[in-house]
Amino acid sequence: MAEVVEAVRQAATIDGRIAALRRLKNYLVGHDQRKEMAVHHGAIRLLTDILNSSSRAAGKHRGGLHSSPTSTQHMTPEDELRLQATNIVGTLANGGCAFILALLSANAPAILMSSLATDSPSKLTTATLQTIKNIGSCWAASQSVLDSGTQAALDLFSEQSSRNLHAILVQQNITPALHQQRRLVTDIISICATSDAIKIELVANSSLLETLAALLAAHAVATGQTSYQGGASQLPPPPRPADVPSILAAISTIITGSLYRAHAFSLSSVIGRLFAISGSNSDQRHRFGAKDGFVSPEDGPLLPSLHVPAHGTTSYQYSSRAFPAAAALQTPTRKGPIGLDDAPNGGDVDHANAVCSWLLVLARSMQGSDRLAALKLLALVNNAIDTDTFNSGHRSEYVQKTRERKKQMSLLAVPLAVNMVQLVNESKSVEAIGTGDRDALLVKEQACEVLALLVRDFEELQTAAVDAGAIKNVCPVLKKSFDSVPLSKPMWAPKTNALDTASAPVTCLLGSKGLPSEILHAMRCRQGALQALSALSEREDVHRKLIVEAGVVPCIIDSLKPFPPDYADKLVANRGQVGPKDGNTTPVILAACRAAKTMSRSVSLLRTSLIDAGVAKPIFQLLSHQDPEVQLAATDVCANLLLEFSPMRDDLIAEGVIRTLTSHARTSSAALRLSSMWALKHLVLSSPKDIKIKTLNELGSGWLVNAIEGEHRDIVTSHSNGGGVSVGLSTPNAAGEQVELLNPSTMDVDEPAEHDEDGEVMYDESSSTHYQASQLRSTLSASSSTFNSRQYLSSVREQEQNPILRAKQDDVAVQEQALDFVRNLLNGEDCASMLDHLLQQLGSNKLFELLTAHLAPLPSSARLTGSHGRHVYGPSCLIYSTISILTHIANAMPRHKQMLIAQRTLLKTWLPHFTHQDRKVRAACLWTINSLTWIENDGDRRDARQRAEQLRSVGIEAAARALTADADMDVKERAKTAVRQFDQLS
Repeated sequence: MAEVVEAVRQAATIDGRIAALRRLKNYLVGHDQRKEMAVHHGAIRLLTDILNSSSRAAGKHRGGLHSSPTSTQHMTPEDELRLQATNIVGTLANGGCAFILALLSANAPAILMSSLATDSPSKLTTATLQTIKNIGSCWAASQSVLDSGTQAALDLFSEQSSRNLHAILVQQNITPALHQQRRLVTDIISICATSDAIKIELVANSSLLETLAALLAAHAVATGQTSYQGGASQLPPPPRPADVPSILAAISTIITGSLYRAHAFSLSSVIGRLFAISGSNSDQRHRFGAKDGFVSPEDGPLLPSLHVPAHGTTSYQYSSRAFPAAAALQTPTRKGPIGLDDAPNGGDVDHANAVCSWLLVLARSMQGSDRLAALKLLALVNNAIDTDTFNSGHRSEYVQKTRERKKQMSLLAVPLAVNMVQLVNESKSVEAIGTGDRDALLVKEQACEVLALLVRDFEELQTAAVDAGAIKNVCPVLKKSFDSVPLSKPMWAPKTNALDTASAPVTCLLGSKGLPSEILHAMRCRQGALQALSALSEREDVHRKLIVEAGVVPCIIDSLKPFPPDYADKLVANRGQVGPKDGNTTPVILAACRAAKTMSRSVSLLRTSLIDAGVAKPIFQLLSHQDPEVQLAATDVCANLLLEFSPMRDDLIAEGVIRTLTSHARTSSAALRLSSMWALKHLVLSSPKDIKIKTLNELGSGWLVNAIEGEHRDIVTSHSNGGGVSVGLSTPNAAGEQVELLNPSTMDVDEPAEHDEDGEVMYDESSSTHYQASQLRSTLSASSSTFNSRQYLSSVREQEQNPILRAKQDDVAVQEQALDFVRNLLNGEDCASMLDHLLQQLGSNKLFELLTAHLAPLPSSARLTGSHGRHVYGPSCLIYSTISILTHIANAMPRHKQMLIAQRTLLKTWLPHFTHQDRKVRAACLWTINSLTWIENDGDRRDARQRAEQLRSVGIEAAARALTADADMDVKERAKTAVRQFDQLS
């Protein structure tokens, strides 16, 4: 081997070097051991140097003209030299993940990608793209290497490289070579564009997403699925049907993990023109929805038309004429100048339904892994549409059409995904699943994952999947992944090739060989099955019990075991003696944690199946895993295992979970900090006093004060994003509702004002207060209900990518959990003693100062939008948590009630929240009043009368009396109780 590599290095002429490279290529193809020897003798550095020098020479030879990356000109000797070197690099990349370390160290991906900028013959461009794809596949496989801490990143995408790839996709001169190059470009994006930073760059600095959408639209027009307004000539040449799944996969990769990118695809102009009927003055896009079955311009409906009963006749969520009292049980939306039925939506419902129907038509026209690619994109788009980012309200037409789309997903999309899992489970022939062995493997690995993505977060779709037999088909897939896996025997070698690694350059070293493909396949199947079970058990306890009855709980627990650190080396030394049960890859562990999290939401399972299976011990061990994502996933499970009714709470405390969680709470990771505080909040609820004190001491009173105050409370957040719109933060409250982070309900006592510079201020007549509308509504004209996709996308992008908004959102979430932690500390029979201890730890006045600060209006420096003198209050979730602490203080001893009553400033800042738009906040205010005016015993009657007088003097009694006419039934009844107790003390 040394002679062959040296011949390339010593060749004096370009023709001699080409001949030497051909000999080296023929010597390496199909021989892994020869590839390893070639790396040890410096072949990779030699090849990259050739590519660098020959690319520069080719550019100079042609005058530096970069006319086309797919030129059909003749091959020059320099081109032939590059072609041979490129093919050899691709051959080495096919050797497996052991070669990726040397390839990345030699900067091979960036060199190859930069060579696409030169004016190269089509044959060379195709070979370059194929080699880049091989390196990307090798890098993706190397991510399964157990010790990946030293793994180099794949430096492949840049602004220039994105333009190079885009130039290939937009070529108009269609040839078989161009079709192949398009396919390779989409495969490269699917395999390599994994990080959010890369995806943001691909969308921001190039038109790759728009171009991919145009190719997909061209396929839809060419196959007669729909027409295109303005003519199909405006679209790029349609791709081959065999290339469409790669385009779908590339789009899915780019939009995964981002609401903005998903909307950028579905709201792109080229997709919009697919559903605009030429020559029609009226909006006919509803014909592409579920009700009409996606009407094709040529063949009529392409989907079964669905009849969904009218929303008003079947709704249990909203009031009806048959049950008028049910209106009092709902959270009323207070109207302002824009009525509820006139407010613009958070999305264009007809267009959203049309996109989903079209993708469903595409999925039904495919088979095997191609169908899974279409279903995955459908799931991502549907999930983005159903994320109510800006709380668009519930117009009857909007809700009805949304229900039609969900019914279509339940009846047509979900059964398709379940059927794919069923084909895998029944071990059908290759012909029944797809078109070949490779396709069959992909279906086995991806079917459960796509099903999970399709039904996650949607109870209706989960029920439809279970009704279609999802659980009985997914559970066998999980069990089969634990079967013994026969491993192929390694190639025999007559001698070992020792190398002095201490002095050798990195480009001459091989990395870990990782896991064999057989075990990786079993791991991917296991991961998908766990993801599916996690999604199916999210909401319904009935589904969890079906999973338990299938006998897969031990499999979930076994999936929590990581591979030992030296597993890969042992596997190489002793193949055939180990199997899948010896451990799991990190993606499998993450999926198992999510499955354990959803299963542990069941009280009965916590006390039976999960404790019998021993879930606590592996979860506790994962809290100290080296991967932060695994730590976070295990902490999420702990939040359920530490609930007061969990029999595993004492065992986890004995193992030292308090110290571990408090350590996580002080980390720099916002997600881990939030999850740890959530778990600690559950841990102290109804725990013995010594456990509460120990947890508080481990956490630190100073840290707790800082968490309650918030890290970003003084930050100036006036921010604009180049013509975008200003958006308000929203985050789920305890009930899962979306609430504004900084301005959910601005209240003041000024005269009504129609508009504010930074957002519309709405006036509520029932409470004589102002509150700021959601920022999306405030950016749209009140006189126009036309949906503006650019403004909407700008708002979504601002909320998703603005670091100030995201940091504030994370900070508010931690503040809420810190307040709830204090509330749970005070909960129980030891409320009085714990309150004394807390006051001693924080300082006698510090606790009340913190509570007052959260109830008071925000300082101007802490607001996202100016209010010009108006009072802007904090998020509803923080106000509710703060008032809940007041209730617990009022439930302590009479002296603690007196202490609370003495905080006159706090009482004044509390008063405006009696007219808060969130019924939970109003009800919490009344709970506190009822506790303060409660007479503990005869000796407390005099003090109770004084407390009532103090409340009366600041206007709280009048506020309580006003709530006796509240629309919410719970608030109304609590107000009656409060008024009755006030009357008894008058």
